[in-house]
Amino acid sequence: MPSSTEQTRTLGDYATEHGAVAHSRSGSRDDPLSVLDEEDPIFANEDLLRIDHIPDQDKIVGRNSQIETVARRLKPTISGGSGKGTLLLGKSGSGKTLVTRYVSREVEERGMNNDVRIGRAIIDCAQRRSEVQTVIHLAKGLNRSEKTGVTIPHSGIATGAYYDRLWTIIDELYDAVIVVLDEIDRLAPPDDARNVPPEEAEDSKLLMQLSRAGEENDVEASITVVGISNDLKYGDRLDTRVESSFAPDEIVFPAYDANQLGDILERRRDAYRSGVLSDDVIPLCSAFSAQEHGDARRALDLFRLAGEVARDDDAGQVRGEHVRTANDDAEVTRIQDLIRGCPTQAKIAIAALAAMDEFTNQSQFKAAEMYQVYRMFAEAIGMKVLGQKRITDQLREYETLTIIDMTRTSDGYREGTYLQLSLLDEASLLLQSVGLDGRCSQIPIDSRMRQKLISIVSK
Repeated sequence: MPSSTEQTRTLGDYATEHGAVAHSRSGSRDDPLSVLDEEDPIFANEDLLRIDHIPDQDKIVGRNSQIETVARRLKPTISGGSGKGTLLLGKSGSGKTLVTRYVSREVEERGMNNDVRIGRAIIDCAQRRSEVQTVIHLAKGLNRSEKTGVTIPHSGIATGAYYDRLWTIIDELYDAVIVVLDEIDRLAPPDDARNVPPEEAEDSKLLMQLSRAGEENDVEASITVVGISNDLKYGDRLDTRVESSFAPDEIVFPAYDANQLGDILERRRDAYRSGVLSDDVIPLCSAFSAQEHGDARRALDLFRLAGEVARDDDAGQVRGEHVRTANDDAEVTRIQDLIRGCPTQAKIAIAALAAMDEFTNQSQFKAAEMYQVYRMFAEAIGMKVLGQKRITDQLREYETLTIIDMTRTSDGYREGTYLQLSLLDEASLLLQSVGLDGRCSQIPIDSRMRQKLISIVSK
């Protein structure tokens, strides 16, 4: 029989007991604003380590082939022509966006030298999530209202009217336009949303309009579209009509290995002051990041954070211990920031999957099993219980954020095809982060609840 303490143990208790504390400076200053007048003892040019910084070509590692291929696709725009529709595919942090930004910038500059007006717009579809929001952002990015007299309201007009204003902007200001749709797969419906015809999907409608602007809307300027996706099979999901008009070539970006990541960081070494980096900093940053699917963004972020930790500690040198602290802090912060911003129902579902992983001896679960635990958690804290499909759709958001893996699989004739779920992040970190939520902190995880979890999974 569990003790009364054990019976009342909640997810909030778990977060308190296991929660990692982010690194912070323990000291204080008589004048805390004195840092504004001090010379940075660690960084010479910290901007070189920012994710959105576009380096010179000699600092872009292992992507010469991809740079050349993208350049060939965009080359016609230098003389005002239409480049080739292109899809860049590969894992997050494999250099897709960096290469596209670099090449399109070079093309834009060469167009200016030829007196060709080239417009360049890079849209993060993950932040827009709909056709109309993407068109609004695209029009705003390309517009020069003092020249066109065109205004782009946030809402209140039909989607077609937004497109009409976009076409006016393009024709009045540019001879050619390069449109980069980063994370374009975020506009696509989930695989199990069978009620959405492919041609009605947000990405399909957007690509159809952009690729047929000249043919159907008499747009004189050429429009070249580059799509970027972390989904290697994204091209297979395109509607056949879109494939016909967009007709993209696919360029696959492989993940970086530890040696390439080390080379990337070596070429950004001048972000630091001379002599402040110990010999083990770059190898450690590379090794940690190589474990995360060879993510260059992760490597650069860790490289920068290690310097910030050393600076906050008043250390004269950045050492391996600062990299390890930064690695721990970055992981905790990333998870907490992500969980903090998601809906309560999604938090409960994530907690259900994380609890199954943490308190049973399994790591892969059927969606139906996860739903049983979700239902149990939601009822325990008095939350409305949503249907299984709605909960699965909520979790799909975190598949694209590489927190959850969702795979449709089969165990033969007995049960047929089903959705299998597993975590790509540590269950304990997810539980800690969900436990910080006021409502979810009351989810019970005592021995009785854990026994129910084991019973559900072992059926």
